[in-house]
Parts: sequence; structure tokens; C-alpha cells
Amino acid sequence: MTSPKPARDYVYLLVVLLHLSAMLGVDFVPFYPESLCQPPGSPLHFLVAYRQWYITTMSDPYYHIETPGHFFDFLVYVELLVQFPIALYLTRTLLSKQRLSGPGELAASVYGIVTGLCTAVVCHNMYHLGPDVISHEAKQTLLYAAYLPYAVLPIGMAMDMHSRLLARLRTSSQLKQD
Repeated sequence: MTSPKPARDYVYLLVVLLHLSAMLGVDFVPFYPESLCQPPGSPLHFLVAYRQWYITTMSDPYYHIETPGHFFDFLVYVELLVQFPIALYLTRTLLSKQRLSGPGELAASVYGIVTGLCTAVVCHNMYHLGPDVISHEAKQTLLYAAYLPYAVLPIGMAMDMHSRLLARLRTSSQLKQD
């Protein structure tokens, strides 16, 4: 009989779901067809309004950058091409009542490393932004309440998955030796 699913997997599920909502509701909105987003009353216009509310309320400076090739643009593409597909897979896997399988642990490890590292880059940059770019109050809120948890929690998830994978490999190699 397999042991019960660790409670921390539900924390990981929450992290992934919150990240998915941020990707779909803020980061990916510029990629949606304009016919679905404009004018008001279009099916996805509420996402345009939500994105604008987030940017204005949080004073997030990364959505006003007009510099071509800015690192944040690259990170959005990493989200779209790497983090988003893995997050969809993890949502289904983490919603299951079963413990994560080896492939699920590997996917969660990759997701945690990529998400944590990308967000750590944003945190490092934001820490060094001056008051000419972002107010002290907005910086504190964004850095410590919005971005930093998405650097720390995914890295913690990756470390947890790494230890699970190592235990799985040790068990497998011990069985082969016997």
C-alpha cells in the first residue's frame, strides 16, 4: 500500500494554480487575439481590464518597459513555452489523490527550478531599482509579497522533489543490487 499524499503537495498545487492565473490573466494577455480582447464587451476584455488593474494597483514597472529585448520580455516567453505547459501537467497531477509519480516529481522539480530562478532574476533586478522607477512602498509590496514568494516556494518545491527523486533512485538501485 502506498503512503498518503504529502500535505505539502497541496501547497504546491496552490502555488501552481496562482501562477497559472497570473500567467493567463496578466502575462499572456498581449498574446491573445485582439478580436477577443477589444472592444469592451469582447469575450476576453475582462482580462484586459484585470491586467490593467493589476499593473496600476501594484505599480509593477515591468509592464511599462518599452526597451526592446528587455530581460522581462524573455522571461514571459520562458513562462509561455516552459512553465505554462508544465504547470498544466502539474495541476492535473497534483489534483490527483495519488502520490506523485517519478515523472510528476521530475516535472515539479523542473518547474520549481525554472520558476524560482526566473523570479529570482526579477527580485534581484527589482531590489536595485531606484525611486525614479518605482516608489519605496510599491517596491516593498511587489518584491516581498508578489515576487519573492514565487522565488522561494518553487525552489523549496524543487528541493523537495529532488529529495523524492533521489529516494526513488536509491530504492531502485538497491533493488537491482539485491
